[in-house]
Amino acid sequence: MSHIISIANQKGGVGKSTIAFNLAAALADKKHTVFVVDADPQGTVSMWAKARTRHESNKINPNITFTENPWTSEEILKLAQPPDHEFIIIDCGPANNKAAKATLVVSNLTIIPISPSPLDINSARSTIELIEEGASRGATKSKVYLLISKKIVGTNLAKEARDTCEMLKLPILKTEISQRIALCESAITGQSVLEYAPNSMAAEEFIELGKEIKRCLKQS
Repeated sequence: MSHIISIANQKGGVGKSTIAFNLAAALADKKHTVFVVDADPQGTVSMWAKARTRHESNKINPNITFTENPWTSEEILKLAQPPDHEFIIIDCGPANNKAAKATLVVSNLTIIPISPSPLDINSARSTIELIEEGASRGATKSKVYLLISKKIVGTNLAKEARDTCEMLKLPILKTEISQRIALCESAITGQSVLEYAPNSMAAEEFIELGKEIKRCLKQS
């Protein structure tokens, strides 16, 4: 049976698609089979997946499969049936749309990325409230973790964000995802950062994130 992981935050620009794409690559790098579902109407992950076809197959990890287009809520709810992949990662759109709500219903684990900005931290509250409301009705049973995303290396903003996140009273992942040039360059090519720059600090952060996510799932 698959582990279903959703990457959710009502606010755009916090790195949801980047995290979904590269977390999938980190898990696939450890020989796990991973299915990435695009549930965002903007279709960022779907576009990246199409860009991958321009590259030679020996540069692309074959253990990752992507949806060709953003999925509907009806398609997402079918993921509750036992699928063939070890991990399913869903890139959510706005927290109040039907696809995002369906994602929270089927997920075992929900990651809420938050960039070091007071506005982003406040926007996470609506996502958390949506999850809590679903839990109160018995519709959602997902464990929830916060993830510091788009950290600016060499500043104190990430520490300040972590301190502020503690007020949300949810566990915060130890791994932090930084803004790095390799992430931007890899996205343009349609490759994950592990494929594009496997020895980079950006790749190392996602390798650590993959390890931490697996630990969290074992504790579920």
